[in-house]
Amino acid sequence: MKKTIFFLLLFLSIFQTANGTDELSPYEETYPEIGYKTVEAALNEMEQHFKKELQLPLRVPPIAFTHYFGRFNDLDGDLNDLFEVTFIHDQLSENHYKIDVRPTKYKILMKEKDVLKSYT
Repeated sequence: MKKTIFFLLLFLSIFQTANGTDELSPYEETYPEIGYKTVEAALNEMEQHFKKELQLPLRVPPIAFTHYFGRFNDLDGDLNDLFEVTFIHDQLSENHYKIDVRPTKYKILMKEKDVLKSYT
Protein backbone atom coordinates (compact mmCIF):
# COMPACT_ATOMS: atom_id res chain seq x y z
CA MET A 1 0.00 0.00 0.00
CA LYS A 2 1.40 3.36 -1.01
CA LYS A 3 1.55 5.94 1.78
CA THR A 4 0.82 9.58 1.20
CA ILE A 5 3.04 11.98 3.07
CA PHE A 6 1.57 15.32 3.98
CA PHE A 7 3.50 18.54 4.02
CA LEU A 8 2.93 20.80 7.02
CA LEU A 9 3.49 24.47 6.65
CA LEU A 10 3.38 26.74 9.65
CA PHE A 11 3.49 30.41 8.99
CA LEU A 12 2.41 33.72 10.42
CA SER A 13 -0.97 34.71 9.13
CA ILE A 14 -2.62 38.10 9.47
CA PHE A 15 -6.38 38.15 9.37
CA GLN A 16 -8.62 41.04 8.53
CA THR A 17 -12.38 40.99 8.52
CA ALA A 18 -14.49 43.30 6.44
CA ASN A 19 -18.13 43.36 7.37
CA GLY A 20 -19.08 46.84 6.20
CA THR A 21 -18.92 48.40 9.65
CA ASP A 22 -16.22 49.45 12.08
CA GLU A 23 -17.51 46.95 14.61
CA LEU A 24 -15.66 43.63 14.77
CA SER A 25 -17.72 40.46 14.86
CA PRO A 26 -16.83 37.88 17.48
CA TYR A 27 -14.54 35.18 16.08
CA GLU A 28 -17.17 32.56 16.84
CA GLU A 29 -19.49 34.28 14.32
CA THR A 30 -17.01 35.45 11.68
CA TYR A 31 -14.94 32.32 11.10
CA PRO A 32 -17.87 29.91 10.55
CA GLU A 33 -19.28 32.36 7.99
CA ILE A 34 -16.17 31.84 5.83
CA GLY A 35 -16.14 28.05 6.13
CA TYR A 36 -14.26 27.36 9.36
CA LYS A 37 -15.53 24.79 11.85
CA THR A 38 -14.04 22.73 14.64
CA VAL A 39 -10.60 21.29 13.93
CA GLU A 40 -11.99 17.79 14.47
CA ALA A 41 -14.78 18.24 11.89
CA ALA A 42 -12.40 19.68 9.28
CA LEU A 43 -9.86 16.93 9.95
CA ASN A 44 -12.56 14.29 9.47
CA GLU A 45 -13.52 15.85 6.10
CA MET A 46 -9.89 15.81 4.96
CA GLU A 47 -9.34 12.21 6.05
CA GLN A 48 -12.52 11.10 4.24
CA HIS A 49 -11.47 12.93 1.08
CA PHE A 50 -7.91 11.58 0.90
CA LYS A 51 -8.76 8.24 2.58
CA LYS A 52 -5.71 8.74 4.82
CA GLU A 53 -5.34 9.39 8.52
CA LEU A 54 -3.46 12.49 9.66
CA GLN A 55 -1.87 12.71 13.09
CA LEU A 56 -1.83 16.32 14.22
CA PRO A 57 0.90 17.51 16.59
CA LEU A 58 0.01 16.90 20.23
CA ARG A 59 1.53 20.22 21.23
CA VAL A 60 1.33 23.68 19.69
CA PRO A 61 4.04 26.34 19.94
CA PRO A 62 4.33 27.88 23.43
CA ILE A 63 2.24 30.89 22.46
CA ALA A 64 -1.08 31.99 23.93
CA PHE A 65 -4.14 31.44 21.69
CA THR A 66 -7.77 32.15 22.54
CA HIS A 67 -9.43 30.46 19.55
CA TYR A 68 -8.67 27.77 17.01
CA PHE A 69 -10.62 26.69 13.94
CA GLY A 70 -10.24 24.20 11.12
CA ARG A 71 -11.24 24.17 7.48
CA PHE A 72 -10.91 21.73 4.60
CA ASN A 73 -11.00 23.25 1.11
CA ASP A 74 -12.09 20.64 -1.42
CA LEU A 75 -11.73 22.44 -4.73
CA ASP A 76 -11.81 21.01 -8.27
CA GLY A 77 -9.14 18.32 -8.51
CA ASP A 78 -6.57 17.69 -5.77
CA LEU A 79 -4.09 20.46 -6.63
CA ASN A 80 -5.60 23.09 -4.33
CA ASP A 81 -7.19 20.81 -1.73
CA LEU A 82 -6.02 22.01 1.65
CA PHE A 83 -6.61 21.31 5.33
CA GLU A 84 -5.86 24.26 7.58
CA VAL A 85 -5.87 24.92 11.29
CA THR A 86 -5.93 28.55 12.40
CA PHE A 87 -4.83 29.65 15.87
CA ILE A 88 -5.70 33.19 16.96
CA HIS A 89 -5.55 35.39 20.02
CA ASP A 90 -8.35 37.94 20.28
CA GLN A 91 -6.12 40.56 21.96
CA LEU A 92 -2.69 39.94 20.35
CA SER A 93 -2.62 40.12 16.56
CA GLU A 94 0.97 38.84 16.51
CA ASN A 95 -0.37 35.54 17.89
CA HIS A 96 -2.22 34.54 14.71
CA TYR A 97 -0.80 31.35 13.20
CA LYS A 98 -1.93 28.87 10.63
CA ILE A 99 -0.95 25.29 9.77
CA ASP A 100 -1.61 24.24 6.18
CA VAL A 101 -1.58 20.58 5.23
CA ARG A 102 -1.59 19.46 1.62
CA PRO A 103 -0.35 16.36 -0.24
CA THR A 104 3.42 16.30 -0.68
CA LYS A 105 3.18 16.25 -4.46
CA TYR A 106 1.50 19.69 -4.28
CA LYS A 107 3.79 21.19 -1.66
CA ILE A 108 4.84 24.81 -1.65
CA LEU A 109 8.58 25.38 -1.67
CA MET A 110 9.72 28.23 0.55
CA LYS A 111 13.01 30.02 0.65
CA GLU A 112 14.82 30.19 3.98
CA LYS A 113 14.58 33.99 4.00
CA ASP A 114 10.76 33.80 3.87
CA VAL A 115 10.49 31.79 7.10
CA LEU A 116 10.05 34.06 10.13
CA LYS A 117 10.09 31.36 12.81
CA SER A 118 9.84 27.60 12.80
CA TYR A 119 8.85 25.20 15.53
CA THR A 120 9.45 21.50 15.97
